[in-house]
Amino acid sequence: MRASDGLPTISEIKTPESGFSPLTWVLYGEWPPAAAARLAQRLTRWRRKPWRFGSTVIAIRHADIVELLRRDLDFLIGPVNEERIVAVNGPFVLGMDRSPVLAKERGALYSALGAVDLGAARRDLLERAATRRDKLGGSFDAIADFARPLAAETASRLFGIAPEDKALFAEVARAIFAHTFLNVSGDKTIENRALKAAVAMKHWFSNEIVRRRASGELGDDFMGQLLRQGQLDDDGVRRTLGGMFVGSIDTTVTAVAKILHVAMADAGLAAAIVARWKSGTDIYGYCLDVLRRWPHNPVVVRSAANDTTLAGQQVKAGDRVVAWTQAGMLDPGAFPDPKRTLPERPLGSYLHFGEGLHPCAGRAVNSFQIPILVAILLEAGVERTGSMKWAGPFPDRLPVRVKGARS
Repeated sequence: MRASDGLPTISEIKTPESGFSPLTWVLYGEWPPAAAARLAQRLTRWRRKPWRFGSTVIAIRHADIVELLRRDLDFLIGPVNEERIVAVNGPFVLGMDRSPVLAKERGALYSALGAVDLGAARRDLLERAATRRDKLGGSFDAIADFARPLAAETASRLFGIAPEDKALFAEVARAIFAHTFLNVSGDKTIENRALKAAVAMKHWFSNEIVRRRASGELGDDFMGQLLRQGQLDDDGVRRTLGGMFVGSIDTTVTAVAKILHVAMADAGLAAAIVARWKSGTDIYGYCLDVLRRWPHNPVVVRSAANDTTLAGQQVKAGDRVVAWTQAGMLDPGAFPDPKRTLPERPLGSYLHFGEGLHPCAGRAVNSFQIPILVAILLEAGVERTGSMKWAGPFPDRLPVRVKGARS
């Protein structure tokens, strides 16, 4: 910890680079999970119900996944991640099952987010992204030099905290995200990094809330809207901001990195995305459909509250129930001709950002941030000059070069 302010150093919380090991390739690579998802989808066409393996039930068909995620009284989120979320942040809606507290805090979150001028945020990002791209030259890292710092700046402006140490800011979000949403095995090293990072997150938000209250200048960002509407006390405001902040950077970065990886390997696809962007047509649908080929998150997990059934499969209380969203988005019943990348499929069919009571709260920001970051780079004509590097489950490096640029 830093002696001056009690905050952690980057070395204490940084998710270490993991290279592209065989295990990384199997768990996070493009091809093995996709092949498994395609096989599972084919096998489930004749079975026509979820699969059971011991105490785990896996939903694969799109309709079964939607049913699972919408039946939030039967299939709970609290037993899955509430304990980890509370440990680093205190209660947050993505760790709460249906209750009066959830209704109040979820309502406050969406009310405040709805009052933020996201149009201005979009214009600001477009300008920042174009400026950063122009300054980077012919060769750079699409993640470390572009997508990640821009996503971190968006988070800083949206949530109202701007620490001087920008690198620490991004690592705090990553360390906490890795534990709260991905550390299903209970790895103590990952947990310890998150607990240290949580000290910094709480410090930043608590101090800024106190400062704004004292000055009377609440601001028009997400923090300001939460403070202004008065539905939550200051600790509730801090917890809501913290919960949103945790997923705001690496969800975007992972999605952008994977979309770029897929598009740069397919010149026709990249050209089609750029042409659509230049015509002034929204490319969010294109981004979501490309992301089906390599989702930023392939599964969502719930816990059965009681004995029940799901699409004809018996489920017992306490069973782990997995929504294999990657496989679900290959279901021809929901995505006709699933091997094709099509930009105009119904947006409500995608499962990238959840379904039911607990969708990704930041999807309104992702709907413009992901397309802008992807389009600015593809429009410049980037091509890979090296393989993607990883930091645990997070894409961390993606060397690129602008076609035709001097080395």
